Amino acid sequence: MNKIFTNPHQLEEWVEAAECIENRHGIERALGYLIGEKFYSLLEMLYSSRKIMRAIDEEQKTPGFNPIRVTKYGNREVVTDLDELYKREKEIVIGADGWIIKFVFLVNRSFSPHDIRKYFASNPRLGIQRHVSDDKRFEFMVKRGALEHSIETEVQDALIFGDMMKYFGVG
Repeated sequence: MNKIFTNPHQLEEWVEAAECIENRHGIERALGYLIGEKFYSLLEMLYSSRKIMRAIDEEQKTPGFNPIRVTKYGNREVVTDLDELYKREKEIVIGADGWIIKFVFLVNRSFSPHDIRKYFASNPRLGIQRHVSDDKRFEFMVKRGALEHSIETEVQDALIFGDMMKYFGVG
């Protein structure tokens, strides 16, 4: 599980931070931080790793597959070994399962099922900028290219949100 976090107590620290946020700003902000930002980011990373693995799987099926890729950036070259990348992403996917289960356990231990259900029912924004920004600021960041917002990201967010609800037994 250490392929995702270098700090073995990261999840506990996030839950403690959320408890402090609850004391200062209320339960909605606390769960927005913990579930809408941190848990969402964990699942988004899992989705990203699976997507990379699927893309590599497809490339491996092509005739003459060569796992070495050279990408040029100006006068620099970056060499990527797709076999090594696949291995790293697979380790993330395998490790994520344990982190997700532990995360849900810690959140359920610290916050009431009623508050968690209420949070999901509020149709919250997901991700750090969506969670802390109002509509005007969010739109500004999208227009300036600081945040990606497309049909693809909306679909992925909907899928992640559905998975989040399943993990917390909300549905």
